[in-house]
Amino acid sequence: MKLDITDDSGFMAIVNAEKYNTFVNEDWELPELFARFLEEMNKENLIIWATGMEGWWTVAILDKATNKKAFREFDKSIVVTNGRLYLTNYENLTMAAQYAYEQIPAKHNSDLFIPLDNGRYIFTVRQMFDPEDYDYDPEGKVDFEIVIKLGNEPTGKIENVFWWNEEA
Repeated sequence: MKLDITDDSGFMAIVNAEKYNTFVNEDWELPELFARFLEEMNKENLIIWATGMEGWWTVAILDKATNKKAFREFDKSIVVTNGRLYLTNYENLTMAAQYAYEQIPAKHNSDLFIPLDNGRYIFTVRQMFDPEDYDYDPEGKVDFEIVIKLGNEPTGKIENVFWWNEEA
């Protein structure tokens, strides 16, 4: 399965839309927003990571990794409660954080879902390119592999958005 998503801010996410607590504050500031991201990741409702650059990405959803070398990867657990998780972007997360009436997924991202049986899963997110390679052209390539496995135990406590190096 492959999903294509726009990324205008350098972040992508997988979210349990049924459980994720969206609204933060109409005048939220970045530390508040990132605190919500960490809270929801530790509740296993969200996985968010920095892509390192903006772009239009192709994400492959797999049951095992390809033999291609990943630039970087991480593992994170998430719980499915209504048969699906959504691939979303920072823009959707921030609109829902600012306006109580905004939903995840946004209408234009509503087809970006991963159907799964309810339960806990371990997602391995693999970035297949170096975001410092300014000559990188994503055209026709898989930019991220997401490998999904059933998981019995939650992954450890998350202290920061994956691959985000700046202080929030």
